[in-house]
Amino acid sequence: MMGNKEMKNDRMITAVRMRMCFIFMLLSIICLSTGCQGLLTTVIILVRGTDVKPKYKFFKGQKVAVVCLAESMTDPRYDEVPRDLAKNVGLHLSNNVRKIEMISNSDVNKWLDRHDNKLEDFQQFGKDLKADMVMVIYLDSFETSSSNSPGSYQGRSSVSFTVYEVSNNKVLASESLSELVYPPNGRQMATDVKESDFRRKYVNQLGRITSRFFYSYDPKQDMAMDAHAELGM
Repeated sequence: MMGNKEMKNDRMITAVRMRMCFIFMLLSIICLSTGCQGLLTTVIILVRGTDVKPKYKFFKGQKVAVVCLAESMTDPRYDEVPRDLAKNVGLHLSNNVRKIEMISNSDVNKWLDRHDNKLEDFQQFGKDLKADMVMVIYLDSFETSSSNSPGSYQGRSSVSFTVYEVSNNKVLASESLSELVYPPNGRQMATDVKESDFRRKYVNQLGRITSRFFYSYDPKQDMAMDAHAELGM
C-alpha cells in the first residue's frame, strides 16, 4: 500500500505536469495565432530538448565487438589508425549506450593478430569473441596532411560501417558517411601542433561521428569545431 506522503508527492507531480502541459498549449495557441514562430520554437526546444535522437537503438543490452578494416590504405604512417579508430568508437559507445557490453579492444586485436589481420567471416569472428553483434568499420581513406598547403594539417577520411547480428549473420545497419574534413574551413599549422596529436584528435572526432548513430547527442558539439579544433570533446 502507498503511504499518505507518497500519495501526496504523486499528486503534486501530476499537478505540475498538468500545469506545464497547459502552459505549453496556451503558448502554442498564442504563438500560432500571432505568428511568433520564433517563440514557439524556443518553447518546443525547452520542453523537448535539442538532442538528436539515435538512428539505431539495438545495441542496448548487447555484447558488441568493433573492428576496423582498411585494406585499401598503404601509407605506413597510418598503420595504427584502424585499430585506434575501432577503440575510439568502442569507447564512445560504452560511454553513451546504456547497458552495452563492449568486447575488449585487446581481444579484438589478438584475434586479428592470430588471423594475419584478415577478416572474411564476420559471423565466425563474432562467435569466437562471444559477441551478439559485430560492427565492422571500413576506412577507405585517411589523411592528415594538407595537399594544398604544405606544412599544415587538414584531416580527410572516407568511412562506412556495417553491423551484423552474429546469431543469424543478418545485416542490421549499413551506413556510408560523407567525407569528414577537419577543420572543415581551415587548417592547423605544423608549427602549432604535432602530427601525432592532430591525428589522435582527428581519430577521436571521426570515432564520435561514426558512433553517434547509436545514441543521442547534442549537435552544438559540432558548432565550434572549425573555430577551436577541439576534437576531444
